[in-house]
Amino acid sequence: MFIIKFLFAFVITALLAVPIQAQKIDDWVIKKIDSSALNCINYSRNNFENTNTMYPLLGKLYKIKHFSKENAVFVHIGDSHIQADVATSVIRNELQSYFGNAGRGLVFPYQVGKSNAPYDVVSSSKSSWKSNRLARTDTLITCGVSAFGMQSQSSNPEFNLELQSINGIRDNFDKVHLFMGGPVSELYMEYNDTQAENSCFTLSPDYTVFNLKSPAFGFHLTFPTNDTIRFYGASLEKNASCGIIYHNIGANGAKYSDYNKTKQFWKQLNKLDADCYIVSLGTNEAQDPNLTADKFLKEVQIMVSKLRLISPNACIILTTPPVSYFKKSNLNFSLEVITCALTEYCNSNNLVYWDLFTISKGLEGAKIWKKKQLLRQDLVHFSKEGYVLQGNLFVDAFAKLWNEFLCKNY
Repeated sequence: MFIIKFLFAFVITALLAVPIQAQKIDDWVIKKIDSSALNCINYSRNNFENTNTMYPLLGKLYKIKHFSKENAVFVHIGDSHIQADVATSVIRNELQSYFGNAGRGLVFPYQVGKSNAPYDVVSSSKSSWKSNRLARTDTLITCGVSAFGMQSQSSNPEFNLELQSINGIRDNFDKVHLFMGGPVSELYMEYNDTQAENSCFTLSPDYTVFNLKSPAFGFHLTFPTNDTIRFYGASLEKNASCGIIYHNIGANGAKYSDYNKTKQFWKQLNKLDADCYIVSLGTNEAQDPNLTADKFLKEVQIMVSKLRLISPNACIILTTPPVSYFKKSNLNFSLEVITCALTEYCNSNNLVYWDLFTISKGLEGAKIWKKKQLLRQDLVHFSKEGYVLQGNLFVDAFAKLWNEFLCKNY
């Protein structure tokens, strides 16, 4: 018996003496930027700056990649560049390919709201709805977390929303977060032809969650009421998956000031539980030739303060606006004002930033992007290739930072 106890103790001691080695995570293999695009950009400048505040996010991503069954939530806030979801779809797909796909994230029935939609979002309705986006001032319809809002104009309002296949890939979901308003006492969700969910409320909700019985590509939502219903967006997620949820929130014509003054947006934004905010605004502010740095930074400071208030532990990445022209003919010098003000503000306040304007070679770069037809005819928006390049540049900068993080810490 003594010998058995001795051997048992020896084995346990030996096991405890062996260090438990974490499985090595391979570097993120960075997709090479197309050689034909290299003369459009300052590739050596394609980095995030002031990155120390990103280490908690990177640490969480390491846990997700290695052993943790949780999600990291990115919220990308912007204007028409972001509403189109071309650049952001590149970022979302690449991040989810490496860290895991936890869901498509926030969507809105844009077609029902009579606006342009991301390529993978299709919606329709037989009901009458009126809509608004937060940059418009000609309507009293409130906007919410998606930067949009729509209001029913008929009884028993309904709509369909579906995710479409892009490049042979069609995303699904089995968890739906709904952002609503009005005297909602009941709603009914149908999906996969034969399945349905319904919820009844004793109080008027502005937020509810459906856990579906099986994965779906779309849903049909009905509000059985004669009252006016307001709808602000839906987050499409995956219950059993861990990884990245990447919400893109954009509205045509939007500025920092438009978001800052939209109370319903801030009331609902905290429900997304963000780990990282990326703010890509400034293009529309730059259409004001009399813009001053102080006036611009006042609105930036308001947004940063609001983000910190609702998500004190989230990191914030500010991006300078991409190159563009003023009134289709002149180089836009207001972009220089915005870029200088934003980068100085970030350096003074230890905020992460990504200087897309400088990466795109600034005012002279605008001529190159125009010549290569990476800018559309309005010389503000970009071709699909232009947006894809921007998305790939962001991923490149993120992957380089991630690989540096692995090298230093693991």
